[in-house]
Amino acid sequence: MQKTWIFLSFFFTLTLFLNCDPVPTKEDTNPVMESVSEEQPTESLLEALNSSDPFTRSQATIQLGSREVRSAIPKLKKLLSDKEPGVRAGAAIALGDLKDKSSSTVIANLMWSDSENPKDVYLDALTRMKDPSVGNRIYPLLDDNNPTLRLQVVDALVQIGASSVGSQILSLAFKNKDREKDKTYAMALGKLKISAAESYLLSLTKIQDETPTLAAAYLALGRIKAKNANEVLVNALNLPYSKGKENASMALIEIGNPSVVSKVFQSLSSENAETKLYATDVLCSIPSKEAAKLAFGLLNGKDTKNWGSAAKIVGRQRYQEGRIRIEELLEKSSTPERDSFAEALGWIGDKASVPVLRKVLLSGAPEGPYGSAWALGILGAKEAVPDLIKALDLGDAKLMVYALEALGSIADPTSLPKLKSLLADRPKMAPQILSTVALIPTEEARLVIEEATKSKNAEVYRPAMEEIAKRKDKKSIPLLLTYANGDDSEKRKLSYYALTAVTGEKFRTAKEWNEWAKRN
Repeated sequence: MQKTWIFLSFFFTLTLFLNCDPVPTKEDTNPVMESVSEEQPTESLLEALNSSDPFTRSQATIQLGSREVRSAIPKLKKLLSDKEPGVRAGAAIALGDLKDKSSSTVIANLMWSDSENPKDVYLDALTRMKDPSVGNRIYPLLDDNNPTLRLQVVDALVQIGASSVGSQILSLAFKNKDREKDKTYAMALGKLKISAAESYLLSLTKIQDETPTLAAAYLALGRIKAKNANEVLVNALNLPYSKGKENASMALIEIGNPSVVSKVFQSLSSENAETKLYATDVLCSIPSKEAAKLAFGLLNGKDTKNWGSAAKIVGRQRYQEGRIRIEELLEKSSTPERDSFAEALGWIGDKASVPVLRKVLLSGAPEGPYGSAWALGILGAKEAVPDLIKALDLGDAKLMVYALEALGSIADPTSLPKLKSLLADRPKMAPQILSTVALIPTEEARLVIEEATKSKNAEVYRPAMEEIAKRKDKKSIPLLLTYANGDDSEKRKLSYYALTAVTGEKFRTAKEWNEWAKRN
């Protein structure tokens, strides 16, 4: 038995490694640039399923699943009854990756009957399967005594979209007497958006024990957009429990009822910094002319302690009537939290504010330049590009980052010469610099990034490869193929990831990429 678990431990470590997806699943997700070894051809892996060595069989199952080799499905289904637990587990994970829903019931049965594998292995497989029909086999595990498994069950139910078992989950929740488990039920009911759970969740908030369960109940009330939770959530902003304040503010924002504005506004007068912070978040995020007017009133008063919060609210509510007053206060060195005032002008979105922002950007003041740089980027102020370039040379590292982000937002090709020279002078800032270059949609920008891949400095060529992957410009394919056939092992492997991102193909070796290139 001990040998079996040693094998499983090694197997699951291998599982985690082999299932790192090198292709970004969203447009704004950075590709994972990790070094991996050259992998076996798919034909060899299919043959390995028949190996007498259990480790070889299990390794092959995982890789075939991650490569989405559908021809392996019949054999993988047979391996669900393999005598080796690691092979059964690997086959289940692979079938999950392949979304073979005809295997869902068998895998769900194994989760309950296979005593040699932990339940979370099969739960992982079912999560990958995305088959909501097995929700009724999964949800009873919410009552398991293992807190880690319970959290995985919540994730599984959400991932497979098992909202159909919401009533069963709620029934279990009402029967539960364990406060710790209440947290799990609150999370599940909230994430699945089971609106019928409102009374149960409200009952959890009656116990002010400052536990994760209380915090989870607040958050879940927001997720189900509870109609009767406003008073409870507003009161929570003024209670001592920090996580409770945070989750209550998030819930109020998600519910989005403007009727809470006047009561939340009163919390700005609190002496507790966290209460003021979360109240400000709520007033910024719920669309409300009332919130903007109340905040603007503060900016016209003499009490400056809440000016920063008021400026944020006026800005986020895009209250045009407040622009001139915010500009006036931004120009005064005595104004507290001047960066908030500058950012507010960016949110309001009137380019009439550009002259003031340019002035403050290069003022050398301890507050104001950072927010001004951000706002100029948001406003797309091309006329401010020379000022932002100057800001790069002021010796303020934080301002440099803000200026780079602004230049990226503006995406003016005239900034390229400076960005190119900055890359040569500050290679450690290559990720930020190249990210800015990549946002400029010109051939010259592409060439700057491609040139950076030729660097011998890993701090430069790694982010350069990453930006090529993100841009998805097919004109970079010839360069990437050069690296795929080159002697530098790391650049070769990074090129595979970039090629996958650019082309949508998923090849694992230089030979396969070369064959693809010949066909295209």
